[in-house]
Amino acid sequence: MNNPPLSLYRLIAILFLLAGLRGNGQTPVTVGLANVPDKVVPGGHITLFFDVKSTSPLPDSLREEIQLPEKWRLLSQRRPVRTASDLHVRYFYVIGTPAGSASGDYLVKFLVHANGQEIVTQVPLTIDQIRNVELFVVTQPEFVREGDTLRLTYMVRNAGNNAEKFHLKSERGKIEQAADSLTLEPGASTHVTVTQIIPVTDNNAWQASSNLSVMMTGIAEPVYSVTTIPVFSSKVRKIDRYFRFPVEVGGGYLSYRYGGRQVTAYQYQASGKGFIDQKERHYIDFIVRGPNQFVFPAVGTYDQYSLDYAWRKRLFVSAGDYVLQLNNLMEFGRFGRGLRLEQHFKKSAYTVFYQKARFFMNQKDSFGGKFLYKFSESANVGVHYASKNVFFHDRRFWSHMAGLATNVHKKEFSLESEVSLGQAIGKTDYGAFLRLQLAKKWVSVTSNVIYAGKDFYGFYNNSRLFNNNIGFNITRKLTIGASNNFSDVNPGLDANLYSVSPKDRSYIGYISFQPDQRNRFFLFYSKAERKDRQQPAAFHYSENFSNFSYNLTSPKFTLFYQGRYGYSKNHLAPDGNGRNESFSNQVQPVVRFFPWIWVGGYFEHQHTSKFSTSGAVENLFFYGGNARINIKTNLYASFLYRNNYAPDELYVRRSFVDVSAVLDLKRHVFSFSGGRSYIPNPGNNDQNTLFFNIKYALRLNVPLGRKKNIGTVKGQLTGFGYRKQGNLIQLGSHKFMTDSTGTFIFNGVAPDQYYLSITQNESASEGVVPAVRMPMLVNVRPDSLSVVEIPLTRTGSIAGRIEFLKAKQNGLSSVLTEKPTVLVKLHGENGSYLTELNDKGEFSFREIRPGTWEISVFIPGSQDRFVVEDGNRQLTVETDKTLDVTFRIRPNEKRIHFSERNFEVSVKK
Repeated sequence: MNNPPLSLYRLIAILFLLAGLRGNGQTPVTVGLANVPDKVVPGGHITLFFDVKSTSPLPDSLREEIQLPEKWRLLSQRRPVRTASDLHVRYFYVIGTPAGSASGDYLVKFLVHANGQEIVTQVPLTIDQIRNVELFVVTQPEFVREGDTLRLTYMVRNAGNNAEKFHLKSERGKIEQAADSLTLEPGASTHVTVTQIIPVTDNNAWQASSNLSVMMTGIAEPVYSVTTIPVFSSKVRKIDRYFRFPVEVGGGYLSYRYGGRQVTAYQYQASGKGFIDQKERHYIDFIVRGPNQFVFPAVGTYDQYSLDYAWRKRLFVSAGDYVLQLNNLMEFGRFGRGLRLEQHFKKSAYTVFYQKARFFMNQKDSFGGKFLYKFSESANVGVHYASKNVFFHDRRFWSHMAGLATNVHKKEFSLESEVSLGQAIGKTDYGAFLRLQLAKKWVSVTSNVIYAGKDFYGFYNNSRLFNNNIGFNITRKLTIGASNNFSDVNPGLDANLYSVSPKDRSYIGYISFQPDQRNRFFLFYSKAERKDRQQPAAFHYSENFSNFSYNLTSPKFTLFYQGRYGYSKNHLAPDGNGRNESFSNQVQPVVRFFPWIWVGGYFEHQHTSKFSTSGAVENLFFYGGNARINIKTNLYASFLYRNNYAPDELYVRRSFVDVSAVLDLKRHVFSFSGGRSYIPNPGNNDQNTLFFNIKYALRLNVPLGRKKNIGTVKGQLTGFGYRKQGNLIQLGSHKFMTDSTGTFIFNGVAPDQYYLSITQNESASEGVVPAVRMPMLVNVRPDSLSVVEIPLTRTGSIAGRIEFLKAKQNGLSSVLTEKPTVLVKLHGENGSYLTELNDKGEFSFREIRPGTWEISVFIPGSQDRFVVEDGNRQLTVETDKTLDVTFRIRPNEKRIHFSERNFEVSVKK
């Protein structure tokens, strides 16, 4: 027998070696995440699938472990049943996140131990920031009287997952014991009380509103709540059987110095406005003031005899002295004496007028009118006509003008346009006007154009104005934009306005940033030229500069700062003078020392050559102060002082000292004003005017006749076994004390809606309330008797408790370690009440009217994490009985059912 060759032995040995290596070798084990986790939210849960694979059967020593972030819980898991031939197994986990998880990045680790090795798979998870502040009204009164303090308690709760810093604001009330800013941790809450003094009015039935805003930092939307409460008067007023017309009569004394003359004058005054008929069809507004003893109507009143009449808001008549505003080009605003008639129809309207100007020496008589056609309430087209007797450049002539105007006013879009032709002294010229406003969410555009030719003699003459602005709202806080202004207008202003219009050229690019309601930053770059129109000119300069301004607004302090830096050139300086450095700083602080007094200051420094006749650089200092005093509601005063103004500010009348005070005693009104003003009139050498003025007015309600169509309200308290005498019944501002039978009556009540309320006799009202909701709204009709019945009843009460149940699943056993905020609401036809739990988890409602009520339990901000068993119920409250109710709250357990089927989990890319 032949021996096998040596090469065969070697082959067999290699095969045995390979087989031994296969049996004893370690095949790599791989671990992968089979799914992309869902969005992670606080208090929610996610599922993770992990695949463990190998090219050979998985070893018996394979062990797995999952590691979670602190306070995260494993709600459920599934470990596969393995066999010896498995090459692939899948692990399934359901993980719960704590309700108070802060935003940020978290890491879940899945560890696999196999063949003495540890394979770690990390799953990064992110919880987004949730900003949610909730605002609830916890306590509120059923009604409030005029003059009393309305007090509402709010609960502010942070339902987000990060600490929130915010401040509170109320437009109508005062926030008690509240710091400028508050901070709430996630899940925390605080109570805030808002108080406000209800003013005294002449209304019979009205409602006061209390509001509270939670202003968060950043771009979060403010949280706002407003609540209305019925209000009625707390004063006893006699029922007035007369229909009256309000009138003021009085007089004044004025002393002033102007143009080197000392002038004193006395005036009488009478004014009144209101309806003169009880059906409110005819309305009159009149002013009688005289005589005219003033050389110049600069610092005081002037004689005026005005009568305005309106019929049903359709017909309007102005007689005597009135302000005429026909349109923008022909007559934008002229005070004079004459007659104006205006009438409105459904689709059209017309106006005709005659007027003789009083404070404009370049114009005498004028007449004209316009006709409008209304396409809708927001769009119309009109034809206008006006003729004026003009005095211009020592010539007197008539100017005749006719034009076409269009007006469109929408919520986001507004357009006013006019074109007018004018004929005077044998020449024809025209004027044009355009005002465009567009306001969208992300962009705003405004444009103003005025053109008037040299031979157009309307309100403007030889005028040009091109003013445009565009702003882009990049975010809610950031706006960028650009604007330009070309102004060379000659408006025909009345002499009592004391204003001229300098020539102005400017181009501006700006950025506005408002991080919150209190702070605003404004930055712009400008290139401008300004020239005084008066002769001799007080200024003419060009400049380019950067401007930064800042506004701070808070309840007790406001601040405005403006800083400028650039270069300017004085065109009034001698030839050869070039550009010079120019900068300025301005600060205006205002402090509220007490609720009734504000004190402010004005400080400015300018380093410039703009106003120097020689072109030399000057340091100019301007300073001043102001104060506002409002003691209660009947005494208020103001004070202003300025040492000087820059020449380009002084082209209108300015006050160097201004003091005013008013004492309002309802029927008697005393007022005082005085100061020192500047009047830019080149005809007078002395342009500083000292003055003081004292006035007195007596308020009267003149009877025009006995009231017609008045009504009567009669009522009675009913119910057996209750004391009915000595209960105060109030109807609007009128009061009546019930007799022994509980009867009350109000005679001669003007037709209107009134709130009727009851203030019960304290000695006999414990546990007894009206069976109907109070205050009751009563509608008094003309020539009628309104009968009111107020049944009395004894009250019942509700006492309850909340039981917090533990979860049945082990993974949720810790959810109720911190109990959530629970609110209980009771609602019915007779009112609505809201309460919280005490420390023992109990709640109660006392002195509840008998009847059917609905009670509900809810958890603000956590409705999906908890389940209130039978959380809405109907209850029947009975007299002298206490209902016991129990609610159970348990975690919202999410049950997971496993299937024997295998599912492939894939992720689309």
